[in-house]
Amino acid sequence: MPRVFKFGGALLQNAEGIRRMAALVNEFQCEPMVVVVSAIGKTTNALEELYRLSRAKNKEQLQQKYFQLKHQHLMLAEELGLQDFETFIHTMEEDFRKLWDALSVSYRDWYKGYDQIVSFGETFSGRIIEGFLASQGIPVHLVDSQCLIITNSRYTNASVNWEMTQKSINARVVPALEKREVVLTQGFVAADQLGVTTTLGREGSDFTAAILAYVLEAEEVCIWKDVPGLMNADPRLFHDAVKLPHVSYNEAIELAFYGASVIHPKTIQPLKKKGILLKVCSFFNPQSEPTLIDADESDDARIPKLIVKKNQALLSISTRDLSFMAEESLKKVFTALSKNRFHINLMQNSAVSFSVIFDENIEKLEKISKELSDSFILKYNTGLELLTIRHYNDELIDNLSAGKHIFLTQKTRTTIQLLLQPEVG
Repeated sequence: MPRVFKFGGALLQNAEGIRRMAALVNEFQCEPMVVVVSAIGKTTNALEELYRLSRAKNKEQLQQKYFQLKHQHLMLAEELGLQDFETFIHTMEEDFRKLWDALSVSYRDWYKGYDQIVSFGETFSGRIIEGFLASQGIPVHLVDSQCLIITNSRYTNASVNWEMTQKSINARVVPALEKREVVLTQGFVAADQLGVTTTLGREGSDFTAAILAYVLEAEEVCIWKDVPGLMNADPRLFHDAVKLPHVSYNEAIELAFYGASVIHPKTIQPLKKKGILLKVCSFFNPQSEPTLIDADESDDARIPKLIVKKNQALLSISTRDLSFMAEESLKKVFTALSKNRFHINLMQNSAVSFSVIFDENIEKLEKISKELSDSFILKYNTGLELLTIRHYNDELIDNLSAGKHIFLTQKTRTTIQLLLQPEVG
């Protein structure tokens, strides 16, 4: 049974990170292995900016940002000292020409266009990492993820066609593993049945790793991170954050659902179905004990977990005639939210109003206001924080909410969520 390694873009942002990644792959290459990589550094953000500039027809800035991104990747490849550098540069030049052609297309469907543009980040990283692994004597076999993961055509958040995906992975990955090659592929990116590029949602490389592990019945998935493991809180926000030695699949699903950034929300389910161990490993201290995620729930309630989502918007919707927010009204609201791709982080309704909390997005707020303002009264607040505490206690709630205005509270036996006005300064 193979193991699956996944490396995020933050770890691969420079030559030092790629060399460290290659050393880890080299250490384990005697075993069957699949390696999943993300776009390098902030490349996805840069491609989003290129897409915005192309739609705004800002050609001068578009060219400037395009050549800047191209230069960054070519300089990284040069610093790594890849073999047969001239051939590699020719291939990368061709990839960037295809990106420029894609930026010149006027996409009617914004979401479809987004997927065609941002997917180039994984194309670039796959090329560079394949070249460097080969230069280190590692028998690497690059397989384009668009040939492996087959989805529907819901761009930016596509759903996997598991039957077709299993056939493509068995056909393209298994033979390479049998030849003792390290299979390299890109995360996040897939294609529909017509071969049109789709993506699995931002940060979807974790999910790619889980898909491959599920189909290949892998021994384990190792997600390499720039933190010691899965933490009970963001150490940038909480100085007393601690590493979680072990959590269950169910607990990890809950944490991902509420917004924990270490694991993509869709990642756990395929692993849970086949009992595949998930490890969250320290990239900078690989000898340390990872966080283990499996079916055992005995440790879940021992340590409270804190999740903070910043830049939240609260949208409150009520009927204009003060009638109840009943099924017909809610149907209109949910249809509009789905149409405009709102991801709801929390919702709550009373007799005459319905409230949703989501990541702040002024453009989406404007669209939903136009769509619903004839039938409903809409009010909103922005710049809020959503605090989620799993396995809370009263002292912890009091300490974290002291002195803050609480807009909304939801509470169950195991979880409390507080929508707060953050402190200024």
